[in-house]
Amino acid sequence: MNRTAIAIGAVAVVGALEFAAFAARRELLPVVAGIPVAVALVTLVWALAYRPGVRDDDYGDNEIDNGPTEMLHRWHARAAMLADRADGSRADWDRHLRPLLAKEFELSSGHRITKDRRATEAAGVLQFGPELWKWVDPANSQLRDQSTRAPGRAALEEILRRLQAL
Repeated sequence: MNRTAIAIGAVAVVGALEFAAFAARRELLPVVAGIPVAVALVTLVWALAYRPGVRDDDYGDNEIDNGPTEMLHRWHARAAMLADRADGSRADWDRHLRPLLAKEFELSSGHRITKDRRATEAAGVLQFGPELWKWVDPANSQLRDQSTRAPGRAALEEILRRLQAL
């Protein structure tokens, strides 16, 4: 039986009881009026407690696997995507790689870019050299430059190597 048939049957039974009580004795009307409330409460408790059609093992197929292997696969896919951006346009580099590299430099060097721009720039030139610093420097961003090429994977690898040396 589905829920609709149960609900229609319950309404019919309650209607018949109400009609019989009203026809026989009017003093039984409050007692009979409580029957629909009791039926509704029992149905609600039954529906919440047993949940027909939903089993605990149904949730196993929809869960996201967040184990170490899955996390490593996601990290690897993200790293490959970012590495591909190194061979794209300057806009791709500035939109996707430059913010990450600048943030990593800020965190690893301890220089807050927003506090002292000149000191951060001096530390960046000292760490990366003027050629590589221009690809890390957040102030050198040109998000609309689709014609200029990004520096490539070799430059990205060198920047990451120097960040790791900090």
